[in-house]
Amino acid sequence: MKTAMIAMTVSILFSAPAFAADNAPQFNGAGPSFEQRKSDILKHIDERIARNQEEKSCVQAAKNHDDIKACRDKFKAEVLQQRPKPR
Repeated sequence: MKTAMIAMTVSILFSAPAFAADNAPQFNGAGPSFEQRKSDILKHIDERIARNQEEKSCVQAAKNHDDIKACRDKFKAEVLQQRPKPR
């Protein structure tokens, strides 16, 4: 019983600093500013919207299932091409 109490006390003492540490990322001035990051995200969203509009137009113009499949394959290939390559 006494050993269990000592072990529990020691574990609490060593775990307290871990909970007290502030793990929140701090902005230190390195990297892009908030405005630049926001601008980059909005640009990426606009590009995705434009790509989706093009795919929608392609599907709307389709005359049969093969045309729809061709649209889907074309735009899927473009998305896969733009993804970063795994290392």
